[in-house]
Amino acid sequence: MALFIIMIKSIIYYLAKNRYMIQKEIIYAVVKDQRAELVLPQGTVPRELAGKIAAGGSRTACIVKGVRRCGKSTLLKQLLLRWFGEKFFYVNFDDERLAGFEASDFQKLMEVFIGLCGNQKALLLDEAQNVKGWELFVNRMLREGYFVFLTGSNADLLSKELGTHLTGRHLDYQLYPFSFGEFLLLKNVGVENPDALATAQRAEIADLFKVYLEGGGMPEYALGGEEALLGQVVEDIVQKDIVKRYAIRKPNELRSVLKFLISNSGNRITFNGLAKHFGIKSPVTTRKYVGYAEETYLLFLVEKYERKLKLLDKNPKKAYCVDNGIISRLSYGLSRNVGFMLESLAAVELKRRGEKFFYYVNANGTETDFVILNGAKKITSALQVCTDVVNTDTAQREEKALLQTMEATGLREGTVLTLEHWEEKKIKGKTLRYVPAWKWLLGKG
Repeated sequence: MALFIIMIKSIIYYLAKNRYMIQKEIIYAVVKDQRAELVLPQGTVPRELAGKIAAGGSRTACIVKGVRRCGKSTLLKQLLLRWFGEKFFYVNFDDERLAGFEASDFQKLMEVFIGLCGNQKALLLDEAQNVKGWELFVNRMLREGYFVFLTGSNADLLSKELGTHLTGRHLDYQLYPFSFGEFLLLKNVGVENPDALATAQRAEIADLFKVYLEGGGMPEYALGGEEALLGQVVEDIVQKDIVKRYAIRKPNELRSVLKFLISNSGNRITFNGLAKHFGIKSPVTTRKYVGYAEETYLLFLVEKYERKLKLLDKNPKKAYCVDNGIISRLSYGLSRNVGFMLESLAAVELKRRGEKFFYYVNANGTETDFVILNGAKKITSALQVCTDVVNTDTAQREEKALLQTMEATGLREGTVLTLEHWEEKKIKGKTLRYVPAWKWLLGKG
């Protein structure tokens, strides 16, 4: 009798377990449908990051991370099509038909790949973090000599899994929305030398910069998509990457906090202040909300510069949104503050360039937007944003703060980002360069 009961329980367990297993026929249909996505539209913009990504060896996985819909899979498809033609395996796990995909299903996936495409030696996994245990499969593929490429939209999850199972066997790259240079390529405007532009060319670039400043560089939107697409990106991040993954009990509270941070991109925040503003009992909760937004690349924090590391966490931080178009979409008019928009754009560009930077507060309370450090933790440059150079009071205030920072840090030169103003000043042995933001963004500032 006891043996019979054990058998019945085993059958029930088997049926329950297999009820949710992905059928091989479904995997086949998904893989076949997604093969059509390998044909990229004509005029697809080449990404600047492509030149930095190495094909690597069969023992190293290449991982491209970034916010949803910033072009990660398109970038890797461009590279793999160049290197392997269409002779590589591809699957995107951000497909509702694969919602129940488990690590045990990878063997079926490989059987489908080989049956449909023959023996290949390169593999692209889109949004791999959607499958628990994916890193074990990748490890096996590397051991078997495959070239493995992955995309991911959650920094924390990927880093934990990589640190556990792929230590020393992966190369990480972070992709952002279109840079201004990539945006110009999208608009069929090439700039070989920003210092040698005709008047008409400079005017065209200045006009396109105003579009970029307000609309940002999310690829699908920049291609002429609906503004609602930007709101959907945020909702997908909230619902798929945060609420579902971390079992958030108050999703509307989370949305309110994130919308506030996006609308006030570049303003100083504290976790205590956020908790009080939204009536949240503990600042631990707001710290978690901000952390989740960072993990999904929607926001990033900039610290106040301190010589003593122990003071860093005690100071207010600045939260910046990864894309100005998202700010415009969620701010409902607040985004018209051009100064904050330009500051956000500069912060994202510094992240794109891989700079280590802080905001700087002088002894008298005046502020410089960004100071940039080298590897030796020495401040090597300072950057101030000033859109209203015609207003002498505003310009003088920003200029004075920058000069004070330069004096305190020993810098001899500083840069002021403007909308259109172009000038070089010598003040008390210091050099201030007023540079149009579009020129600085093109790397010639």
